[in-house]
Amino acid sequence: MATTTAAARVALIGNPNTGKTTLFNALCGARAKTSNFPGTTTSIRRGRAELTPGLPTEFIDLPGLYELQHDAPETRIARQVLDDVAGDGLDAVVVVVDACNLTRNLVLVAELLTHRPPVVVALNMVDLARRRGLELDADALARRLGVPVVPMVARRGTGLPELRAIIGEAVARRTPQIRPLDLPGRDAPLEVATEWADGIVAEATVSAALAATVDTATERLDRVLTDPVLGLLAFGLIMCGLFWALFTLATVPMDLIEATFSQLGGFIEASFPAGPVRDLLTSGLVGGIAGTVVFLPQICILFFLITLLEDTGYLARAAFVMDGLLARFGLPGHAFVPLLTSHACALPGIMSTRLIPDRRDRLATILVAPFMSCSARLPVYVLLTSLLFADRPALAGLAFAGCYVLGGSAALLTARLFGRTVLRGTARPMVLELPSYKTPSLRNALLTARDQGLAFLRTAGTIIVAICVIMWWLSAYPQVATPDSATALRLQAATPGVEAGEAGALLDEADLLEARAAQAGSFAGR
Repeated sequence: MATTTAAARVALIGNPNTGKTTLFNALCGARAKTSNFPGTTTSIRRGRAELTPGLPTEFIDLPGLYELQHDAPETRIARQVLDDVAGDGLDAVVVVVDACNLTRNLVLVAELLTHRPPVVVALNMVDLARRRGLELDADALARRLGVPVVPMVARRGTGLPELRAIIGEAVARRTPQIRPLDLPGRDAPLEVATEWADGIVAEATVSAALAATVDTATERLDRVLTDPVLGLLAFGLIMCGLFWALFTLATVPMDLIEATFSQLGGFIEASFPAGPVRDLLTSGLVGGIAGTVVFLPQICILFFLITLLEDTGYLARAAFVMDGLLARFGLPGHAFVPLLTSHACALPGIMSTRLIPDRRDRLATILVAPFMSCSARLPVYVLLTSLLFADRPALAGLAFAGCYVLGGSAALLTARLFGRTVLRGTARPMVLELPSYKTPSLRNALLTARDQGLAFLRTAGTIIVAICVIMWWLSAYPQVATPDSATALRLQAATPGVEAGEAGALLDEADLLEARAAQAGSFAGR
């Protein structure tokens, strides 16, 4: 039994897209990524909260899964926690079920009822169910299952106080699990568990009059967004809008960051005497930090927009459409989000490949992600297109778009090459549930953008700064003497009678010669 000195342990489990991680955030205030793209929560996440005074509770956010018997990483993690392999018993299990898809969710509930920890059912998304004309009797469902059932809307916090109280009671009592008499066994076939779930849903359903009308509207949208042709067209238009918004909104904060660090570098140069310390601060540390932080606006805005698309339910449809295209080149549909993220920066894209379940597919995505045109290449694209098509803006725009197409084509062709050589095999088929359409949460999108930005600074940012400092040292040492030609140009510029414009040009040429000599004599230039 839980005491006031030791925290109670409560696991949150449920099918993908049931709002489990949203509930985890609401219960303990932790911030974990909430996504309509299945498989986001790939490892155990923990958070602490005090349900009642003197009752600290540790919540464990388990990966989304459909059945405990599948041989997959997420099910092995869940079974390990439920079966108490580590020796720390669970005080309760909260299973989050989707009120709109109750039959499928109750299959998992049936499996959980065969385990030792007490079960609490969080009947989530009851607002969407009512909107579809589906009315459920939570009390009848609780009596039939023999466990507490709390109707709620996790995104809005509806039913959260009641759920906290029920969890607190379950943890305090620690009564043995009561199983329904007709509960299927652990090894029962899926058909038997589904038939049992159908019977319970029939008993707990009050009305389902308008569900067909709402489902028809969803099916009409899906017929367009998942169509092989219209779906790709819609995807292209949405992605164009996303990247237009990304680069437009990120321009101002990126310019401000560059100007701020430029002023900081100038201040350090004016405050410190010339020498290696000043060079380290201005060219090494400040330059490295600026080169990292300048990408932060694009990363935050990209994840903000992606989260909005996830919340609406569209991103899963986009992954479904892209799965057919990517599979032809040996990539899974799960690679869609990492490759999309790599357009802002390849590092967060590579980090997000941990969501891909198959090792071969994950490695293939990591190897081709750097081919995608990230924001760091934009100045190069702009420079090349401006030089080559100075007076032909239409061709310049076409060439600029061609650079993006070239990067994507190189990634796909390289993936296909890997599939026939070092990474032989085909992509793992993607099993994807299409979630219902929802209104996106701005709060959730902002929190996700903040967390992903901080994660970028903590992980990739520290590495980038370290590499910048090392590259500065390799480029600056060993120091070489100033070339005689540069000295002669400076003396010529200082000769009386030389015009100011000519003197400036001579000094610029002298600085260039000195920089070339320093680079050629450094470790990096050898």
